[in-house]
Amino acid sequence: MNSSEQPDHEVVDLKQALRRVAGDEEMLRELAQIFLEESPSWLEQVEVALSEDEPDGVFRAAHDIKGSTEVFCADSAVQAAKQLEKMGRNEELEDADEALGALKAEMVWVRNALQDYLA
Repeated sequence: MNSSEQPDHEVVDLKQALRRVAGDEEMLRELAQIFLEESPSWLEQVEVALSEDEPDGVFRAAHDIKGSTEVFCADSAVQAAKQLEKMGRNEELEDADEALGALKAEMVWVRNALQDYLA
């Protein structure tokens, strides 16, 4: 998938995200900046855990991604992270590469949306 393609769903809901931080736009902008800085390493943690066949590592990294994407009401990314989290918790990593691919695509769109928000 090309990162310039547009998703067929709302990527983030910034109005709802702003409500979650009690209308504090400065805080939301700071959280967006942290997300942009940290999210590549979160995906890398999932990849390393998968390559080392470490279900607990997949679970923990996916759980962190889920929580971080929930802040921005990025529902599709949250669902993709939940799928990987469940696979790790259940120690069923057979289809995890496909799930990781879906999560990576969602994360590109979330990152693009947050970069646009901060611009």
